[in-house]
Amino acid sequence: MKKLLILLFCTFLSSYSIAQYNMRPSAYYQDMLYFNPASLPSFGEANQRILLYSRTKIVPENEGVWDKSPTFYGDYLRMNDDQKSYFTVGYMNDGYSFFNRNSFYGGYGRVFDMGSKSSLTLGGRLALHSDIINWSEYQLPNNETGRSIRLAPDVDFGAQFQWRAFRLGASFKNAVGVVQKLDGEGIITTQRAFVINTSYEFTVREKFIVAPYVLLYSELKTELDVGFFMSFERKVNFSYLMRVNELRSVFTLEGPVYRGISIGAAYDQSPLLPSNNLDIFVRSFF
Repeated sequence: MKKLLILLFCTFLSSYSIAQYNMRPSAYYQDMLYFNPASLPSFGEANQRILLYSRTKIVPENEGVWDKSPTFYGDYLRMNDDQKSYFTVGYMNDGYSFFNRNSFYGGYGRVFDMGSKSSLTLGGRLALHSDIINWSEYQLPNNETGRSIRLAPDVDFGAQFQWRAFRLGASFKNAVGVVQKLDGEGIITTQRAFVINTSYEFTVREKFIVAPYVLLYSELKTELDVGFFMSFERKVNFSYLMRVNELRSVFTLEGPVYRGISIGAAYDQSPLLPSNNLDIFVRSFF
């Protein structure tokens, strides 16, 4: 039965092989900038942040069935406290069955005060997706040979409202949604995604933070995440979320290692699907 599920899972993936799926980081509550260019992490006394993130999909008993390199994402963020603005640059590498995607990002945002206890953050991000296609691995009939590069410029928009400890944000990723074509037929589609996030942080004795949160993610299908986040002095972080559609449980743990540097990991599993994911990330504030 388990092998049958794996076979069906991989058949499903191959049927959508022309689509480029957006990465879905599991450890996102403490650093949601990837999902929403207006959702800033907590800086404390720092004004710069570096994030290195790796995501690996695991299919048990996958010999000869599943072979995909980890997705890598890196991002640098700098905050200008005087002007209440920020900029970010990033890079992502993601490999698929017949092409490898390298994405370069550059973004800017600004925080607008709306009274002493509320604010509105607006952010945008330009993206340049570069797809290196290996035609020898493209399974449908074609006259192409060797390798070629296709470019797909795009843009992300986001907004986040905050009142006291309440947050509500929305973002639109890959608003252009370029489709790469061969002989008039689409072979690579950059998927658009719409995200809504909300949370409320409760502070206990000035050191502990507990926050329920919800994220609605719509790409090829709409998925709902419901979870809670706990933190001690914003240094040791733990979260649990349930990806409701898949009954997928996601556990995340992050802790400090040295002077503003923290390392964390997230792992998920579902009784409905044979795939698991392991995320490993490093963050540095300075």
